[in-house]
Order: sequence, then structure tokens, then C-alpha cells
Amino acid sequence: AFRTGLPTGAPTTSNPAHCVPSGPRVNTPAPFHSANPGLLSLPHSRHVRAAQRIQAMAQTVAKIKQELNRRDIFKVVAKRLIGSATGLATIMAAPGPKSAYAEGPAIAADKCPNLKELGKKSRAPGFTENLYTGVWYELAYHDVTQANYFCGCTRFNFTIRSDSSIEDMFTTTCPMTGILPGEDVAKKVYTLNMSITYDKSKPGEFVEKGFQIGFPNVVLFVWTKTGKDGKEYYDRSLQMQCVEAAGKILFVGINFLARSPKVSKPELDQMFDKAKELGIDAYGGSRQGMYLVVHENCKYPISTDASVMGPRTDFPGPLMGEVEYVTYPDPRVDVYL
Repeated sequence: AFRTGLPTGAPTTSNPAHCVPSGPRVNTPAPFHSANPGLLSLPHSRHVRAAQRIQAMAQTVAKIKQELNRRDIFKVVAKRLIGSATGLATIMAAPGPKSAYAEGPAIAADKCPNLKELGKKSRAPGFTENLYTGVWYELAYHDVTQANYFCGCTRFNFTIRSDSSIEDMFTTTCPMTGILPGEDVAKKVYTLNMSITYDKSKPGEFVEKGFQIGFPNVVLFVWTKTGKDGKEYYDRSLQMQCVEAAGKILFVGINFLARSPKVSKPELDQMFDKAKELGIDAYGGSRQGMYLVVHENCKYPISTDASVMGPRTDFPGPLMGEVEYVTYPDPRVDVYL
């Protein structure tokens, strides 16, 4: 979670949505000042600085998403105008585009749930990080740091690097399609290399570092299947992150992950039902709060190892150089077939 397919700069409303815009950029909102009485109550100055960075990042991405939402509506309207003989009358009578932008206030907007306790109660005993490694495809998310609609083909690759650390290499493709008429933007694969620290005595509880900020990340539930070799593996996962300070939620991230880029409707329904059962639908884990990731005509790097991709920072950037790509399924990458 906590990733974005957009580069550091983002297009303004006067410039079509390009992944690497050359024109004017959205101005970053003024930083969230520590003069706020709530932040003054934080125990340490580094907590204040972390809260400021999260707040500024959320505000910036929210403005970008508002612009993408406006363009999405424009696209729907343009299609209706072109395909309708009655024009405006048909547009006014037709329902608006389905909202999938997880940026509205959650029902429970003041306090994070106790994710650690929730995970302990909901996960089956014996969770192990060893079965959580490998390639995961993102099916849906609620996450202000990801660009809804604009990006897709999103994938993670978890690799254990030591007894306490996991490399999380994130890749996404932007843009998935031209948004405005006449717009022709080449797709690019963007990467973000995040690091995860974990304690084997606390299974399913991670601290994930991205954007130079550490986020608590808890695996709330996993669905298992039996492979061709007769061994059990983790097939789907529901994980959540929540950051709270001074009695207010600053960030919520919810991810539906699977070993394949597409799952059956009953399997996806199971994930939404589990989110509701756990009570995280109130935090954005509902069908209205989650954005379904598009996995169409995707190409994925065959490896995200540093020896292939070169050193990466924990900020997003385009994939550079000669890298071999694969499509799903590829037995060299998708070992759980």
C-alpha cells in the first residue's frame, strides 16, 4: 500500500493527464503546521514531522484525484454526446458514473481499529511470512497514495532479505488509457521499492517504509489453496494500514491481493464480505470505498530484484533500461498456478 503510479509532479486542470507532464504542475498544498493544537500533544517532534508529511501528501494526492475524477466524468459525458441522437436530454436522464474514488470521510473517522487484535482473532493460527512472499496482484484498494483510474496492472513482489526484513517491490502501469479526446500518452511501468520490517514472534504485523515514512501494515486474513505439489499456499489476502494522531485518522490503506490478476466473482465477494465482517467497511473497505484495479493487456517485469532493476528509492519512478517483461501466467513468476 502507500504507493502511487504518478510521478512527483502532477497535471493541472489546464494540462491533459500525462504520467510525465511537461507543463504546469499542481502546487503542493501548504504544509500542515504543528501549531495545530492536536499535533502539539504528540509525544515527540519526529511524530509531528511524520504527521505533517502524511497530511501534505494526502492533500496533494486528493487534489490530483479530484482532477482525474473531473476528467472521468468528462469522458462519460463525451461518450454519451457522441452516441446519442438526443444529446443533452439523454445525458440528463442517465445516471452518473459509478463512484470508485476512496477519498470521502469514513464512517469511523476519528480512531483507527485495533488492527493487531483484529488480525489475531481473524487469521488462522500458524501464519508465516514464508508463505506470504512472492508475487501478489492488487485486485482492489482504498488508498490515497494510489491514482484511481489513471494506473493499473498493479503488482507487488515480496522477497525475504533477512530474518527481520522483506523487500516489497511495487510496479504499476500509467496511464492505462488516454483520458481526454486526442490524448496519446505512452504507457510506462513505474516502480517503488519499499522495505518491510517484521518480528517472527508477531506474525502478520509489519512496518512498511515508503515515501520515507513507516506505516503499520497488518494482514487481517488470508485464503488458502492447495497447489499441484499438494502443499498449502496463500491464494488471497486482505491487509490494512491505519495511521492516527491527536485523535484523528491521518491515513487508511486497505488492499485486496491475489496470486492472479483476476479472480472469480464469488472469490471477490468473499473478500468484501470478510471486510464487512471485520468492520473495516466503515473505513473504506466497502464496495463503494474500494477501487477495482484494471488488469488488461498488462506486461510485468519478469523480476524486481535489484540485480535486474538496479537500486530503487522508496519514491516512485519509471522503470529504466532493458528489462524483460512477461504476461500472466508465466511459470517463472507465477509459481502458484
